[in-house]
Amino acid sequence: MLLQVFAHRGHFAEYPENTLGAFRAAARIGAQGIELDVHLTHDGHPVVLHDDHVDRTTNSVGSVAELTLKELQQLDTGCGECVPTLGDIFQALGESLRINVHLKAIDDKRLVPAVVTEITQHAMLDHAYLATNGPTWQQARSLQPKLSGCHLGPHPRNTPAFLEKTHSLDCSIIQLDWRIIDALFVDMAHELGIEVHAMHLDANYDKRAFDSIPPTGVDAVLTDYPKRWLAQQG
Repeated sequence: MLLQVFAHRGHFAEYPENTLGAFRAAARIGAQGIELDVHLTHDGHPVVLHDDHVDRTTNSVGSVAELTLKELQQLDTGCGECVPTLGDIFQALGESLRINVHLKAIDDKRLVPAVVTEITQHAMLDHAYLATNGPTWQQARSLQPKLSGCHLGPHPRNTPAFLEKTHSLDCSIIQLDWRIIDALFVDMAHELGIEVHAMHLDANYDKRAFDSIPPTGVDAVLTDYPKRWLAQQG
């Protein structure tokens, strides 16, 4: 079985994280998927950014929730690009990759409807899925029954009880720290029709992970270094 490689926040070894350049680079090197993070602007637009402030990843400061889309689009992410909208990503990548849409700032009740609308209007129901907790997933699914989801909580995630909860929510994916995954757990997940995605694969752990993850039978890895994982698979 092919181990799918998801570029966490894009291929940001070459481009700034969560930018169109980083996601296009992930597609060029052969990644099967990307993971991205979504916040809502002050005027209700889903934008792709990890933090709730722009301080770390742009040339400005301020809260995403207090900035309009027009204001965000005037900022530089470090490569001459502005902060992309979720729609920008869908339009640029189309159906070429699976897209893990990690919902941030879920206390903003406008976020889920806005993201669901973007996925539906861009015809991405077969290619994009939401990564979030149970209650937020249920809200999203009530708006669009054809959505796919990745169940993120609560912890711990490597238990039969968590798998049963995921199954009862009709979520088809879970993601968890690669160090707590074993083959028995993956088999239990697969029996319920649930994909297992390994995460927290940074530079310090990749060498050990290369040896230990594939034998467990996981379906995908979310990694900051997609090129290394693709090369490892030959």
